Amino acid sequence: MALATITFWGNTSNSYGIPTDFHMYLISVYGNQVLGQRDRIVKIVPLTEDTARPKSELPFIVKNATEDEAIYKAFSTLSELSILQGLENHKSIIKRKKEGISLKLKACY
Repeated sequence: MALATITFWGNTSNSYGIPTDFHMYLISVYGNQVLGQRDRIVKIVPLTEDTARPKSELPFIVKNATEDEAIYKAFSTLSELSILQGLENHKSIIKRKKEGISLKLKACY
């Protein structure tokens, strides 16, 4: 299983310094033996109020992919939303090691 976040923001801010356009998402990716060893189930969850939502809020399957490939497919799906185009973004990936529960954080630019 892997988790990722992606945040989009604009250049204008309110009186508190918070961007007026601000959208944050949590992405979860996990495998399922029923689907196959290389198929991944991806779920995109909006974390901010009144944020842009993908066409379908249901989980989707990325066939024959690694966890990273499935995460980048989710990033791509969100980046294609017209309301998010032209905004700055930051991506972070959190992966769980198979042997234990320690986490590794990887920032993606």
